[in-house]
This record gives sequence, C-alpha cells and structure tokens, in this order.
Amino acid sequence: MKKRMGFALIASVSILFAACGATENDEEQLPLQSNTKFGSDREIIAELEQTVTETPIRDAEAKKQIESDDFKNGFYGEPSAELEEDMAVQTIEALAASDAIETVYGSHGAFRKEGVLFLENQTEGAKQSGVWIGIKEPDDRLDELLKVLQPKVDAGEILAKPIYFYRSDYAEMDLELLQEEVLNALKPMQSGRGSFGISTDTKTGNIEITHDFLKEEQQAELRKQFADYTIHFEQQGRLVAEPGEPTTTYPDLPFTETPSKEGTYVMQVDGEKMLVVDTIPTDPSSTGGQEDFYGAVFFTYPNAVEELKIGQRVKVENSGMILTSYPGQGSAKYVEVLPEYKPKNAKLSESEVIEKAIEITKKKSDGRMIIRSIAFDEEKAVWKVEIKQDGQDDEIEIKDE
Repeated sequence: MKKRMGFALIASVSILFAACGATENDEEQLPLQSNTKFGSDREIIAELEQTVTETPIRDAEAKKQIESDDFKNGFYGEPSAELEEDMAVQTIEALAASDAIETVYGSHGAFRKEGVLFLENQTEGAKQSGVWIGIKEPDDRLDELLKVLQPKVDAGEILAKPIYFYRSDYAEMDLELLQEEVLNALKPMQSGRGSFGISTDTKTGNIEITHDFLKEEQQAELRKQFADYTIHFEQQGRLVAEPGEPTTTYPDLPFTETPSKEGTYVMQVDGEKMLVVDTIPTDPSSTGGQEDFYGAVFFTYPNAVEELKIGQRVKVENSGMILTSYPGQGSAKYVEVLPEYKPKNAKLSESEVIEKAIEITKKKSDGRMIIRSIAFDEEKAVWKVEIKQDGQDDEIEIKDE
C-alpha cells in the first residue's frame, strides 16, 4: 500500500459514476479551496530570498485585482484584506510558479509525474496565502526553479514568501492511480441503481466518496481495503431502494380542490423513462436572464409506465448528477405523486385535462408543450389551459366531459 498522501492538485480529478454509467472529469483549474492550515508538517526543502523591500511592479498588478468590478461586486467573495492577498498571490506568484514549472519541466503534464502544485488561501482558513510546490524526488530541477524565480523576486515582480518548496510523498499522477483503484473497488458494489463520486483531497490524503447506495458493511470493506488512507463517505439524499421496495409514493387523498404549482408535471412516460417539466418558470437570474424558462428533465425510472401517468404533479429525488442538456437527463430514485387538482363540480381531473391538451397540441406541432396555467370555468364547464409551444403562447379550451 502506498504511503499516506497530503493534498496537492492544480488539476484534481474527481470521478462521478451514475447509474447510467457516465464518468466525468472536472475541468483543470487553480483551486480556491483549501482545508489545510498554513505551517503543516511539510518538509521545506528550498526557499526564495526576499532581496528587495520595494515591489512597485507587484504592487501595481495587485492593485488591478482589487480595483476590478468583479472584486468590488463580490464575484470572488466578500471583499476583505484576506481576499485581496489571496487574489494577488493567485494572479502573481501562482502564475509565476506555474510558468517556471513549465519552463523547467517542459510541461505541466511532465511535472504531474514528479510532484504537485496547489494554493492555500486566507479566506479558507490558512494563516498565509501561499503557493505550494511539492516535489517527490528533488533533483537539479529544483535548483533550476529557484534560478527562474529568484530574478523575479529581485526585480520586485513577485514576493518570495508566498512560494514554498517542500518534499512530497507523492505526485499528481499517484493520486489519479489511487482514484482508479477506488473506482475499481466501488464498481462491483453498485447494483445497477445509485451513483457515486470519488475525489482525493491531495492536501490531507483523504479519499472523498459521495454516494447513495453504500451500506455500512460496504463502507467498512472499503476502509479495510484502503487501510493506509482515511476515507470520508457522504450520503447524497436517501439510499436507493432495495429490490422489491417501493420507490413511488401516492397521496392519501388523490384529489384536492385547491389549485397548486407544487412539483413538476409528468409530460411523457415511456417504459422506464419519463419527462417532467416545471410547473413554474425558472428564476431568470439562474438562466442567464432568460425569461419564461421552464426546466425539463428526462429521468430513467424503473417501472415508470406502470407507476406514473401523464399530467400528474410529482416530486422527484434524483440519483447523481443531471446532465445540463435541454431537457436535462438524469436518473430518479424516488417519486412522490402529489394530489391532483379537481374542483368540486368538475368531471375531469388535472391529469386528464393535461393529457387531452397534449393530444390536441400534437395535431398542431411536434414541439414540446409547457403548461403555464390551468383554470376551471365552472359556469361554462370548460377548462382553460394556457400553454407554451414552439416559443409561442396559446390557450386551449377543453370541455369538462
């Protein structure tokens, strides 16, 4: 078994594995997050020397950060002295360190086999904003890094203190191999439903597993198999149902005389798949300002056609991630059917009205229909359904018969 790892990754790989069998890697980026405090048990193996007291070039670059609209408007967090220094180190020392690594090692891909690079931030609990360069087996290239960076310190372009060189027990590639080992151990435990995600906290050496299917005995088995590491399990919602256990719940009273916008509408059911569409528009601030946008998701759901029907309002608990296509795509593990709207003197219920509306609109267009509102005119015994289809608003009248 490998030695215990600390954290480190400019490009930490997270593995997500859903019931549909999809895997996805996070995009590479310099992380803002950190759980490790400054001054840990890392063995410092080299230091830059702060040879100048005046750093006008660095000061000017740092000033640009705090004068930007994004900083002032809180895009990076609540403006503070700590955030100012975090931002300066990220955009100045971290960039210089990254460039130096690429110069000395030829590429970041080559360095990932030799060591790690990460940030620590005061806004995340560190005592000092810092750029940490961990090298598994230090050699002459460490001296080359110092020779590239020290002149930048001498010229007042960067500060020496935020950049630290330490001996690492691992390289970034080691972390990827560890995650693959955990992935291979987890896959056989997944029985067709449920999802999980794996990431490695490269500062603490912890394996982070999110899931919605692992039982206590399976978690114990993983801890035994990876005994040299600490594993943190985080359960996402309820555990998936065991074979034979119900996953769909129905209301005690199937109907209500009070109209409701709760839940989402089931607009299509086919075998083990269903399409649900929001009953109210999504907040424009979360859709880039797009007005009148209704969320929609295709869910895989066992026995959907036997347990659900078009027009029902439901609450869906998904398993794992939802792909951000439109409609989205995901896997449902539980569905709660909500009471249908049915006025006292009406013959039809909400779901029956929606089903009729869908049949009418199919004759006009193949475009997906969105329900904007449903109202019952008791005097005329007519349902009025406001819809949106092909980007156009329309109203359908359906006789209550």
